[in-house]
Amino acid sequence: MGGRKIEEMRSPRVGVYGLAGMAPASARAVAGSRALSRVPYLGRTHAPAGALVNAVLRLGILAMSVDAIVNGGDQRYAGKSLGARDVIISFGFAMLFPLFWKLRYRKRQWSEYPWWYDDLYLSIFVVDMLGNSLNLYNTWLEWDHIPHSHGPGALAVVLAGAFGFPILTGIGLATLLHVILEIQEFYGDVLLGTHNVRDLQDQMNDLLSGVIGVIGYGLVWWRWSALRRKRARPVRHQRI
Repeated sequence: MGGRKIEEMRSPRVGVYGLAGMAPASARAVAGSRALSRVPYLGRTHAPAGALVNAVLRLGILAMSVDAIVNGGDQRYAGKSLGARDVIISFGFAMLFPLFWKLRYRKRQWSEYPWWYDDLYLSIFVVDMLGNSLNLYNTWLEWDHIPHSHGPGALAVVLAGAFGFPILTGIGLATLLHVILEIQEFYGDVLLGTHNVRDLQDQMNDLLSGVIGVIGYGLVWWRWSALRRKRARPVRHQRI
């Protein structure tokens, strides 16, 4: 008799009855997360489809870097000194995510690699480089707001989702890096004669776009329960 009760407790039927007794909002959240987990491309951050997208993004970054170097005199790149910067992005910044992930989670296997978060990280550079490659910065002035809002916002989500930082910490770090980038662009124009900043209003708009981006992406992260369930656990250091 005791064994039968134990089996009934383990039965999925109990889970259904328990779900019915939950609040409607909680029941919908659980049902939504279960539905998401059935989608092979979105249910796991280490899904193979994420690796394919990752390869496409990295090849795109490399191709746009080569284009900036070969066609450095083109009006798309004139006065921006993008060749050296794009090389640093392709072989430096683009590799920071896998490096930091492996250093932070040394005991995890590469089969657990969070491809979708790496894709989101790479999209920061792709969106920026795409604006130069397609000459969008010169032909569509409003395009400048897109990379300056997407970059900090995406980075905040990556820090929270892949590395276990609290979302407010991710927002703070992403905003700090964005401010440093703006300072670098300003003094790069002053000291090196480049033309990355049009005027003071342009730079203020960039900073404002970054603030809007981290707030928007942070709210999405906070409200989307499916993403929050994928959040990495912070590393716990053993006390000696």
